[in-house]
Formats: sequence, structure tokens, C-alpha cells
Amino acid sequence: MYFLLVRRRVNGVAIPYDQLRMIQPLKADIHIGDHHSEPLGRVSTQAWVFNPAPGPDIIPRLHDAKVNGMAQLGININGVEEVEGVLYAQSWWCRAE
Repeated sequence: MYFLLVRRRVNGVAIPYDQLRMIQPLKADIHIGDHHSEPLGRVSTQAWVFNPAPGPDIIPRLHDAKVNGMAQLGININGVEEVEGVLYAQSWWCRAE
């Protein structure tokens, strides 16, 4: 499903609310499913931006992803992302177009 996605953290640190509104959102086809997670070494629920071309993910996947809020115009998805071998907390604010 297509959303306007804003990543709410940088290396696990929350971006202040006043700065979130200024971030250019990524138009993204977001998928969620249970798959083997390399960094966790087990199956986990993952959220990712679908990339029809072969190659790496557009942005790091969320592992142990969970929808923690949903309303008429969007959802919030939490999880952990792997950046250069380190796992960081991450949250995606996903708004309907």
C-alpha cells in the first residue's frame, strides 16, 4: 500500500516534532510480513519499502515491526533497523496521499 513515509529517528534518536514536518516524505509501497531476519537470526515481522528492481532495500527494513497506531489517514510502524551492523530503534510515520 502506498504511503508518504517519514522516518522518525536517526540512529535511534527521535527527531524533534517541529523538524518532522519539514522532512520531505518518501512515497513508498510499504509491505509487512514474517520473514527470516539476518540481524536477529530468527523469523520476525518485517516492514520494508517494496523495490521492484533487484538490489538493496531503499531504506533499512524494520525488524520486529509492529503497527502501534492507525487512524483514517495513516499509520505508525515501530521496529529496529540495521545500520552498518548496529540495530537502532526506528519508527515510520506513514500518511495517506
